Amino acid sequence: DQDSCAYDPENDADGDSVCGDVDSCTYDAENDSDDDSTCGDLDSCPYDAENDADADSVCGDIDSCQYDGENDADADTVCGDVDSCRWDAENDADGDGVCGNVDSCAYDAENDADVDGTCGNLDSCAYDAENDADGDNVCGDVDSCQYDAENDSDADGVCGDIDSCEYDAENDMDSDVICGDVDSCQYDADNDADSDGICGDVDSCAADTLNDYDSDNVCADQDVCPFAVENDADSDSLCANSHCLDSRQLECSDYSFGLGSKSGLCVAHGVCNLCSCDCDDECRDRCPGDAENDIDSDGVCGDIDSCPYDAENDSDNDFLCNNNDACPDDAENDADSDSLCAPIDSCAYDTENDVDSDLICGNVDSCAYDAENDADEDDLCGDQDTCQYDAENDADSDSICGNVDSCPYDAENDHDDDFVCGNVDSCPNDAENDSDDDLLCNNLEDCPYDAENDADVDELCGNVDSCPYDAANDFDSD
Repeated sequence: DQDSCAYDPENDADGDSVCGDVDSCTYDAENDSDDDSTCGDLDSCPYDAENDADADSVCGDIDSCQYDGENDADADTVCGDVDSCRWDAENDADGDGVCGNVDSCAYDAENDADVDGTCGNLDSCAYDAENDADGDNVCGDVDSCQYDAENDSDADGVCGDIDSCEYDAENDMDSDVICGDVDSCQYDADNDADSDGICGDVDSCAADTLNDYDSDNVCADQDVCPFAVENDADSDSLCANSHCLDSRQLECSDYSFGLGSKSGLCVAHGVCNLCSCDCDDECRDRCPGDAENDIDSDGVCGDIDSCPYDAENDSDNDFLCNNNDACPDDAENDADSDSLCAPIDSCAYDTENDVDSDLICGNVDSCAYDAENDADEDDLCGDQDTCQYDAENDADSDSICGNVDSCPYDAENDHDDDFVCGNVDSCPNDAENDSDDDLLCNNLEDCPYDAENDADVDELCGNVDSCPYDAANDFDSD
């Protein structure tokens, strides 16, 4: 009557005032305080119902990150189980969706956009892979001339690295391969060709050193008569000089008419202008109104010659001078345009010259392309007639013309091979033509050799029926 736990020999061993015989946890005074069905004396984590859920050997009741086995590995105060970047303390600092621990450029959201091996946060030119190649402190992606440090110094819209004349905005305007900034005559490709000290672009006579000696407003390089004000009125290169000047580079006295050793050779040597004084007598004009001086040698000067280039003066009287007349002896000038003039054109009005060789010129040939001239007389010329020897043009439409068709009116051409064409064959599909004469073609009857067609209806044709009129065929065999 003094035993507090009459049925517990250990008398409440855990001292929880619950006798062992009725205590759910005999040796656990807190009786499974975490309610995980494991008594505290046997529970590795008596105050953690999940018993170290993250298996990091730290019970949940004292574990700063009870579901993170690494306990906030990146020390960013965010447990790994809810940390978007569990090994990146800055949690994707550049916000590019790639955690810093696996991000090649942890602080560059574009991850080296220009692919130059330098992350944007450290790259002086984040969008220029060559990092200001021309060293002008302007990155290539915004540099108008990324390979020209002076950025088109001549402002001609062409960067210096590809500008043939980087300091000449007009880029060698005169195309003399000398840039304007170093060209003595930047608008004169010949650079004062006549060496008169005046650049060609402002020189009234750019190729004439004497600058229009005869003052006729025509420079010597273009003046056929540099010493004649009227400039050879008939343009025959024989000048009526009003001035004269002999070249100092030639011994012009040698050409003095009747006196010099080269007298009479002024024209032959082409020195009429170079020695205009000493050659004056020789270089006079035979036909003053004819620049070519009767070029056709018909004794009539060109200015009064109806055909100045035709010595025969329009021999066929077609109002075309022979030099312009494709057919000088054909007044109709190749009427059929076949490049053969009438005297040698066998068919003067037929461009193809009897193309079918039937000795009838095309202009009068009823069938210009049919040498036989509609041989079958079907009003279709042979070149357009599919059956040129068949007047009916394949009457049976079997693609065989009648003249070579064994059966011209039978499209099947004696289909039954009985040598009788279908159009006259009483049985066109029966080679024996109703062999039993019963007015039924063999291909249409069951008994082709029985005129009565199985008279006793015993399904045996009469020609092979032992009793042609006995359906039972001698039933009693007598």
